[in-house]
Amino acid sequence: MMKTAILGAQIWHADAWRDDVSIIVQDGVITALLPASACPQDASVERLEGGYLLPGFIDTQVNGGGGVLFNDVPTLEGVEAIAAAHGRFGTTALLPTLISDEFAVIEAGIRAIDAAITAGVPGVIGVHIEGPFLNPDKHGIHDATKFRSLDDAGIA
Repeated sequence: MMKTAILGAQIWHADAWRDDVSIIVQDGVITALLPASACPQDASVERLEGGYLLPGFIDTQVNGGGGVLFNDVPTLEGVEAIAAAHGRFGTTALLPTLISDEFAVIEAGIRAIDAAITAGVPGVIGVHIEGPFLNPDKHGIHDATKFRSLDDAGIA
């Protein structure tokens, strides 16, 4: 088992920035936050040159980014652009989101997400599909003309 102690950055912990602690990572999982002076002897040490360490953001509704709207560009390239744009601002996981649209757009979006996950596009963990089975009286930004009643085609 590989164990690493990360030191040398401001670390967000318990509602405060700390520079006197180390993060212990074992096999890719954070296992402890210890005083910097108490690093385990069996850990390799990775010293950062300042900066900040804080949890990544998980965004469960991402309609677009980087000048791309997912409904307009439901392709692998569109997903890559969206994920890259959000990654620059601390989003470490996201669900590209389609709003109500034709089934062909939704199907293309699902294929694009499958391709992105297969290709290992950083941060893409699935897809969020909003509609087209919504209440037309409460449609918000959705184009109510894209709404459908749930039928066999919608289930398949």
